[in-house]
Amino acid sequence: MERMITKRLVYKLESRGLITPYQSGFRNGRTTMDPVVCLENEIRKAQVNKESVLATFFDIEKAYDMLWKEGLLIKLNKMEIGGKMFNWIKDFLRGRTIEVRIGSESSSTYTIENGTPQGSVCSPILFNIMINDVFDGVNQRINRALYADDGALWVRGRNIDNLQQRMQTAISQVGKWSFDWGFHLSVEKTQFICFSKKRVKPTIDLKIYGQSLKQVNDLRYLGVWFDSKLTFKNHVQKMVDKCKKAINILKCLSGYNWGASGSSLKRIYIALIRSVFDYGSTVYKTAAKTTLAELDRVQAKALRLCSGAFRTSPIPALQVEVGEMPLNLRRLKLSLAYWVNLQGHENTHPTKPVLEECWEYGRIVNSSFGWNSNKEAADMGISTIPCSKNVKLSIIPPWFFCYPVVNLEAKNIIKTGLYQSVQQYIEVMYDDTVQIFTDASKEPAGKTGVAVYIPKYKVIIQKRTSNHLSIFSAEMMAIIMALQWVEEVKPYNSVICSDSMSSLTSIQTGKSACRQDLLDEVHQMIFRITQQKLIL
Repeated sequence: MERMITKRLVYKLESRGLITPYQSGFRNGRTTMDPVVCLENEIRKAQVNKESVLATFFDIEKAYDMLWKEGLLIKLNKMEIGGKMFNWIKDFLRGRTIEVRIGSESSSTYTIENGTPQGSVCSPILFNIMINDVFDGVNQRINRALYADDGALWVRGRNIDNLQQRMQTAISQVGKWSFDWGFHLSVEKTQFICFSKKRVKPTIDLKIYGQSLKQVNDLRYLGVWFDSKLTFKNHVQKMVDKCKKAINILKCLSGYNWGASGSSLKRIYIALIRSVFDYGSTVYKTAAKTTLAELDRVQAKALRLCSGAFRTSPIPALQVEVGEMPLNLRRLKLSLAYWVNLQGHENTHPTKPVLEECWEYGRIVNSSFGWNSNKEAADMGISTIPCSKNVKLSIIPPWFFCYPVVNLEAKNIIKTGLYQSVQQYIEVMYDDTVQIFTDASKEPAGKTGVAVYIPKYKVIIQKRTSNHLSIFSAEMMAIIMALQWVEEVKPYNSVICSDSMSSLTSIQTGKSACRQDLLDEVHQMIFRITQQKLIL
C-alpha cells in the first residue's frame, strides 16, 4: 500500500513540477554527482576570474525524527494534494507509537509526536515535500543545491566583505525557515569554506542563531572532499588510505598454492577498490597528474595480486591480463556516461547549464567536466546521437493503465526443442483471434529494423529504425507498430506474438530499467484500445 501511495504521489509532484529543481535526493534519474559537479564548476570558473567562492553547508539535527507532522500537512494542502491521498497520509502519520525490546523484555510505549516512520518507503518523498522550500527566501543570485537534507549555498565574487554580507543574509533566511517549520540547524556541523587561491586565507565570520559557524580548510560534501584550493589532494589520500585496507584483504586471500582464484580476487578488487576510484571521478579527475598517480600505483598493486604476476611485470600487461582498463580511461568513460545521463534530462536540471558554452571555457585549458565533456563526446562520436529521456512521465496516470494478459506458456514449449509445437499452440489457443507477429533485427554495424506480419489480412509492415538502438528498444518499437495497426483497423479480438522475453516481461510487470518511455507508450495505446472495447 505504501509503495502504491508513493508512486502516485511522486507522479503528481513530478508531473506538476512541484519539487524544486535543485533537489536531487530521492528522485529518479538524479545522483549525488549533480550538486557536486555544480559546485566544482563554479569554483573552477571563479579561479579563472581570480575570484573567491564562499560556500556554506547546512546540517539539520535529527532531520527525519524532528519533522513537524502538521507542517507537512500544511505543505501538502498548499501543493493541492487533497482528497483521499491527504487523508491517507494524515492517518499514516498520526497515532504512531514506539517501544524498545531487548530479548523478551519491552519498554513502555511512547507516542511519537514528530517525525516520519523510519524505514518506510513513504518517508523520503514526504521529507522532500517538507524541505522543498528551505531556500525559497534566499536571494536568487546565490547558488544552491539540495540532496535530501544536505543543503549547500555558495556565492562567487572578488570582494570578500560583500560575499560575507550576502551569505550572512542567506543564512539568516534559512535560520528563519527552520524556526517557522520546526527544524533546528546544527551549529557545530554547519560549516563554511572559502575557496580561493590567495596565499593569505581570508578571515570570515558567519553566524546562525547568534552563534559563530566554523570555518574549515577542507570539507566532505556528499562523499567528496573539497579543499580550499580545490586540489583534491585530501580526497585522493582518503581513497588511498581506504584502498590499502582492501589491498591487505587481497594479500590474505591470495597465494601461490592456496587461496582464492583470480576471478574471485578480481571481484573483490571491483567491489572494494574500483568502486572507490569510480565515485566522484567526474570531479576529482582535475587533480594534478602526480596526485592521480597515487591511484595508479594502488591499482597496479591490486592487479598484481589478482593475477599473481611478478613485481617486475609491466602495468599494461597486468591490465590486459586481468581485463581492466587504465584509470584515466575509466574516468573518461564514467564522465561520458554522466554526460549522456544529462542529455536525457530537461533543461530544468541544475547541472545542464554546466554544459552550456561560456567565455571561461575558452580562456584556459582545463580538465574539468564543464570544460571538456562536450569536446570528449564529439571526439567519441556520440554528441550527435539522440538520447532517450531519463524520466519520462506518461500523459495518462499510470494507475489508469490496463495491463494486458501476457501468456508466457510458449517459453516452456521452446525448452522442449519442439519449435513446431509453438505454432500449433498459438493456432489452437488463439484460433478465433487476429494473430499479429512482430520481430526486430540488428546488424553488427548498429543498423536496426522492425517488422509486423498479420497472416489473416496478408499485411506486412517493415520499417527502418534509428541506428544504435538496443534489441529491447527495437522489439518494443515493433510491438508499438502492431498496436498502431490494431488502433487503425480495430479488429475485435487480436493477439500480438513476440519472441522478446524482456519486452513481454516488462509489459507484464509495467517496469523497465532502460526504456520506460516506450513501455508507457505501449500501455497508453492499450488503454486507448480497451476504451474502444476491443480485446487484446
